[in-house]
Amino acid sequence: MSELRYAEEVRQSPAFRSIESDIAREEFSHAYFILSEDKDAVETLFNLIAMRVYCDEACGHCAECHKILMRSKPDVKFLAEGKENFTVDEISAVVEDAGMTSFEGGRKLYFFKNFENLAEAPQNKLLKTLEEPFDKVHFLLSAPSVATVLPTVLSRVKQVTLSPFSEASVRRALVREGVSPERADRGARLAQGNLTRAWEFAADEDFSRHVEEAIDFLLALKSSADAYKYLKAGIFSKERIEGTIRMIELVMHSAMSAHLSLPIALSERAADIVKISELYSMSAIGEALEVLLTCRARLKSYCGATNVADYLMLKLVEVKYKCRS
Repeated sequence: MSELRYAEEVRQSPAFRSIESDIAREEFSHAYFILSEDKDAVETLFNLIAMRVYCDEACGHCAECHKILMRSKPDVKFLAEGKENFTVDEISAVVEDAGMTSFEGGRKLYFFKNFENLAEAPQNKLLKTLEEPFDKVHFLLSAPSVATVLPTVLSRVKQVTLSPFSEASVRRALVREGVSPERADRGARLAQGNLTRAWEFAADEDFSRHVEEAIDFLLALKSSADAYKYLKAGIFSKERIEGTIRMIELVMHSAMSAHLSLPIALSERAADIVKISELYSMSAIGEALEVLLTCRARLKSYCGATNVADYLMLKLVEVKYKCRS
């Protein structure tokens, strides 16, 4: 890794400023838990924190920063990169490594993304180290929610929320990344301050068609019989199911705005969004969004696309009728 995306935006975030302040005051906690659904922003935040520990400016250009960006600094470990699950044995190896003397005589940092994927047993294996931390050893964990994180783990870390970014800052960031102003406007308008989602929406060559498919699906889904008609549909193929879930989430958030009489982000399909809001009550939308989060987790745990699609559609039908207002 040699480039740091969105550094300008993340540097200005309250999350980075808070942790940077802890480092400057020599009150750097032994463990932090970063709460955020924005994977790209978390990636940048982790790199900036690591650089700030070894470089007062976190400049990104000096030898220390370069080693961090190139993943060649022995006392800084970025765990779970390209890996969704960690076993008890793998966590045991991390804990053993944490107890060893640092290579360069300074602090040792362990960054752990996707902590929500860790099962209870490996979380418990890490717990003792969080309860009785080694000197100058720091763990930084991240997850989109605390739902699957053990309360005992949360009680041993300093929780920091990486808040959504303003629409204007997201737009600037996308343009700086080479996105056309028109697409940057679209991504920033729809992403609710999430840089990762903004990039996905802006980069989608077939965005309008994908939105139309999601809307048509939600309007047509009326019973479990309808659900089975979609199981073999292309929108739920292995290659597309994640994007389809993302689009359904976007439509559901727009339907929530319709309920609240707020501006509808998908304004070009406002009439259809209103129809969906009439089919799904506010409580049904809330439960549907939870179902979609569960679907994401199932995909990460290597559950097949067909099984996830089956679960998604049956659950959407269920919440739709259970939560009738």
